Amino acid sequence: MEEVLKEKKIRWNISKAMSSVYQSLNDSRLKIKKTKAYSAAMENLKTLYNLNQIQVWILCLVCESYFEYEDSFSLKNISRKLDVPVMSIINWKKEIDFLVEHGFLEHSGRNDAVQPINDFSESIYNNTEYIPQAKKEDDDIDFISYMADCYESRRGEDMSARSIQRELRLYERAHSYLDVVKRVSAELENPNYRFFVYDVASDVLKGGDSYLNATISDLYDGGERYNVAIEMMEEKHELFQKGLVEFVKKGNLSDATITLSDKGRKLVLGEKAFLFEDSINDKNLIKTDCIKEKKLFYSPENQKEIDRLKAVLQEEKLKCIQQRLKDDGLPVGVAVLLYGAPGTGKTESVMQIAKETGRSIIHVDISEAKSAWFGESEKRIKKIFTSYRNNCKLAERKGELIPILLFNEADAIISKRKNDTSGNCAQTENTIQNIILEELENLKGIFIATTNMASNMDSAFERRFLFKIKFENPSTEARTSIWMNKLSWLDEKSATEFARNYDFSGGQIDNIVRKIAMNEVITGERPEISDIRDMCKCEKIDNPEGSRRIGFCL
Repeated sequence: MEEVLKEKKIRWNISKAMSSVYQSLNDSRLKIKKTKAYSAAMENLKTLYNLNQIQVWILCLVCESYFEYEDSFSLKNISRKLDVPVMSIINWKKEIDFLVEHGFLEHSGRNDAVQPINDFSESIYNNTEYIPQAKKEDDDIDFISYMADCYESRRGEDMSARSIQRELRLYERAHSYLDVVKRVSAELENPNYRFFVYDVASDVLKGGDSYLNATISDLYDGGERYNVAIEMMEEKHELFQKGLVEFVKKGNLSDATITLSDKGRKLVLGEKAFLFEDSINDKNLIKTDCIKEKKLFYSPENQKEIDRLKAVLQEEKLKCIQQRLKDDGLPVGVAVLLYGAPGTGKTESVMQIAKETGRSIIHVDISEAKSAWFGESEKRIKKIFTSYRNNCKLAERKGELIPILLFNEADAIISKRKNDTSGNCAQTENTIQNIILEELENLKGIFIATTNMASNMDSAFERRFLFKIKFENPSTEARTSIWMNKLSWLDEKSATEFARNYDFSGGQIDNIVRKIAMNEVITGERPEISDIRDMCKCEKIDNPEGSRRIGFCL
């Protein structure tokens, strides 16, 4: 049976003894009247905690302030209480460090401000013996968090930029044994740049971004703050030049936000970086379990290509294929282009391929990737691929299948490149295309693009796609099957009639099926065959028979 340790009660009153010492010290100028009460209290406290005289004095002063004002205490505060110059007790700093090292006090806010450790406070409340625990060595995360706390508290404590920079240098020097300090110091010679990176890293650890203006204000004052802000906004600062930080939102200084780049996260966080790497936003992630299974109908040629693609994307086969390609010195990524007329089932085919192969889909909204800010669109496109790579790594660590990266309706970004003399817009689009071409060249995952205008595709993209599958409107036989699959109550004769008379895509047949569902809700009855014919006549805008119709038909 596990032994339960009981706290040892003290026969005399700890708080009363500390109060007696405090009263003798307050405004004393260190000319202390050694009364009987003071002498007895000092002897008891020194024996109880195994401390020297100055260490006991510091404990009593700090605890009095903490219990009365719930505030930390610095060497400057101690000098005021004693009514002596700070320089006359400057050597007490080592005694404070001793009390911190031995688990009586802990730093709070600035480097020299301290307060009682919680367990020590509890022992005073309960009048019990206190056995200090061994001080836990700071790790990389503790170090980053403390540095950021120092930053953010300096305004409230009315510290100058020079003072906080000195405090941070001392703290960093005291923790030079940490891997994070070694890595960042090797990369950045300027200490202020290192401190800036630590501050941004703290927000990364909290799952957020850093407001650029606030982060600059944490470290710099006056004209220096202005100069740093200009360098940052123009991305000429060393942290941008080395690719350690990047804008999340640029705009202007008042609302600009930044974060560590993947390179910056690996530099600061080391082996823990993968926990905080950019991944795909959940709103863009379509999980395989959420994809509804549907039966699709293809021409024999299309079916053969789709079946081959599905076979390639089966996990065991994909691993073997990629290993073979790697051994042969060939690109291992699988890039697929599905092209053809609208409504022919390109997007739904991607969904069903993902469903059958057990993969999730990362669906890229092309419009969201474009920004009004010059240079931002290129970064967003680059970040999409970086996030996809991180997502694939994370999936592999979890033992999950890597997802499919889907660029749906990608006409705008794979079209023929424009002449650079056409202006900034053309240059931006060409740069985006170059980024995508480079990413496809180095692709290690699965990329699928769909387009309605393959004839306008730039020739440089053609060789990047391993599979190129053309989707055409279904044949009469396929349309018949689609009609009967969508409307199980429809007889084969009527289905064949609709298939022959109306050259619809699968998407257009879906529209008719939706109208039929609406009709049943409104009227409570299934529509007649003649009603369905009317709906079909209204479907194609360029259909002469439907040119006089207004609205949708029921």
